[in-house]
Amino acid sequence: EPMAASTVHESSTAEPDATPQTTRRSVVPEAAGRSPWLAAIWTGVGAVIVCATIAIVVVAICWLPVSGTTGRTNSAIRAGLLTFLASLHGGITVDGVSGQWLPLGMLLAVVLAAWRAGSGLGDATAGETDALKLALVGAAQAVTFTIGCLLVVPFATLGTSRAPFVGVGAAALFTFALTGSVAFVRASALRAWCGQRIPSWTGRIARAATAAIVVYLGAGALLVAGSLVVHHRTVDAISAQVGGGWGGVPILLLGVLAAPNAAIAAASYLAGPGFSVGSGTTASVFGGAAHGTLPAFPLLAAVPTGPGANSV
Repeated sequence: EPMAASTVHESSTAEPDATPQTTRRSVVPEAAGRSPWLAAIWTGVGAVIVCATIAIVVVAICWLPVSGTTGRTNSAIRAGLLTFLASLHGGITVDGVSGQWLPLGMLLAVVLAAWRAGSGLGDATAGETDALKLALVGAAQAVTFTIGCLLVVPFATLGTSRAPFVGVGAAALFTFALTGSVAFVRASALRAWCGQRIPSWTGRIARAATAAIVVYLGAGALLVAGSLVVHHRTVDAISAQVGGGWGGVPILLLGVLAAPNAAIAAASYLAGPGFSVGSGTTASVFGGAAHGTLPAFPLLAAVPTGPGANSV
């Protein structure tokens, strides 16, 4: 009986270990999981493909319904790739003009894909304990992601609109280091290695800072929602200008993707510095509002109103 009990105990403890193994293989195929370096390359390239695909789908939804018979699939794909690179915030040139604004919803998609890639690599290297090797594997993943983004640059051209190599490379590496690489450290043995060398109080400070940021952004999001409700007639009027049916879908999608931008702007408004948008439009709690020309975009109906406001 003791031997039987021992056998049962061993079988019961072996089953839970099999489940994480299955989860790990769902991200990295068995062939690539045999080597941490192959797993790093696979997940790095995979993150680029996922991000580019999401951007192409989003642009196609915004582009094709309103382009009619004149729309070209090739142009939509190129515009989608350009949107993906622009979401890294490494710079973009649109019709010869440097563009700075981009819906942060696209950046959020990149962050989530990079985080998943880092976690998948951590799962694939669960048996590795060499800290130096793990650090090099994580660096290889970040470099692979960066190279993948750079390979997209030549194909992400639309007329005179393009993204710069240097800006894309620097932004891709920086973005992945803050997301995918952090996820890799958390999911691998590097977490324990870092935990032994980083003071415990840094974690408490980071959590407190994160909580404060979340509260501010939450308050900003509530302020935007409340302002849109108050100005719902303006929202309806602007929405009617862009048309209904499929014509309104791109505007709705852009509004959803720009929601993080609006929340950050509202949080800045509450904090005091305020924000600026359009041509000559600024708003702050202490400085009031100065109104210039605003694009006819429904989400901008949340901007504080007053005499002299225009929309085109």
